[in-house]
Amino acid sequence: MAGIVSIIQGALESALITLLDYLSLHVLLCLIPAFFIAGAMAYFIPKDVITRYMGKDADPKIAYPMATAGGFLLAVCSCTVLPLFVGIWKRGAGLGPAITFLFVAPAVNILALTYTGTLIGMDIAIARGVLAIVFAISIGLIMAKVFGKEINSINSHYNDPSTISVSAKPLNEVINDEPRVGFPTIDIILILGLGLCSLLLATLDSNMIRIIGESFFLETPIVNLVFQTPALLQTFIYLIGLFILVMITYKISSKELRLFLWLIYVLMTGTSQITYFTEDLTIFGLLIIPAISNMVIKVILTSIVALGVLIYVWKLFEKVDVNAWMMETWIFIKSIFPLIISGVVIAGFVRFFIPPEIIVGLVGSNTVLANLIGVLFGVLMYFPTLMEVPVARIFLDLGMARGPLLAYLLADPELSLQSILVTRKYLGDRKNTVYIILVTIVTTISGLIFGFFLGQGIGLW
Repeated sequence: MAGIVSIIQGALESALITLLDYLSLHVLLCLIPAFFIAGAMAYFIPKDVITRYMGKDADPKIAYPMATAGGFLLAVCSCTVLPLFVGIWKRGAGLGPAITFLFVAPAVNILALTYTGTLIGMDIAIARGVLAIVFAISIGLIMAKVFGKEINSINSHYNDPSTISVSAKPLNEVINDEPRVGFPTIDIILILGLGLCSLLLATLDSNMIRIIGESFFLETPIVNLVFQTPALLQTFIYLIGLFILVMITYKISSKELRLFLWLIYVLMTGTSQITYFTEDLTIFGLLIIPAISNMVIKVILTSIVALGVLIYVWKLFEKVDVNAWMMETWIFIKSIFPLIISGVVIAGFVRFFIPPEIIVGLVGSNTVLANLIGVLFGVLMYFPTLMEVPVARIFLDLGMARGPLLAYLLADPELSLQSILVTRKYLGDRKNTVYIILVTIVTTISGLIFGFFLGQGIGLW
């Protein structure tokens, strides 16, 4: 009896630790901005814009590159992408482009690829990045082909009259019409500049900055000093992004577009992997800023941008628009968040009963079974964003073959218990099952082929 109680207690502790870890690392700075962006997408973006470029009848030569680019530019974790995926799906995106976006966003994360190359090897990193894009488009095309004759509809929740929000009205009935103008060159430059700052925020960590400085600026003492003080450079990039946002606020005519750019910068600041002032910031021997927790710094920086959003919305948007936007956001939160939390808790239980050491003993060779186990481990275990990379490094050191290792790294960002629960709610059982099977098959085969080209042979069991 005591043994059973001990097992139950251990499983509950594992689930609780996993949940607390998830909440502290993701929800505040990552998932919440994503929900607000999804709500804004559902309310402010005219449905015909999505259907024109990413709808089921859109030109695939345009729809799939757009979905891939959108996922790449919003390279976020597997949980954060879920409300964004539902947002474009709800606004009329075709099944194929929506699936492509869902696959690309968590997989083609520049920092994750760089981290993979540094910690495990560039062969794995390159294969991971290239195959993720190929698989995203391929699976999207297959899903569109298989279910092409079916009506692309949203989960029946959105067809229930009791849950239809204000945004179900035509756009011109709920927001003031504004003249639509082409983008002048300066607007494009500002948007690209903001995108670059966001990309750098999400990719440049302290180690990477130091490596760049040591590799390229050894002969330039002043420039090298900047690269040897990562917090200084990172904060400068953040401030440049804020400055561009202020310019965008006054230059770009569409207030909805300006709102999206502000919200995206909140998301990119919150999801960045930057280590700011974990050490004393000194310049020429002078203490400028004492050591502060990285999470505290990220909360402060994200709050500054969020405050800008609040002021912007308060000044320029009517109350009816804000209320409708909040209604859409709340629909996403109450529909998606409980499923995500449920998946995280279940993963905590599974992690207790199936520790990594057991898995490693089964994946030491390049067989179909070993690659499949690598994929299933990525599905059942929950690891915070980027944690899959050091976990993979541990697996490699313990004897995991590189083929199954690649299969695990490809599957982990794509399929998790929480993402499966959410996609099932909005895609339905049949589409969701086919999607899971396709991801499982292509990631298993990719690991098998990758291991074969590395000379590890191929086997069944």
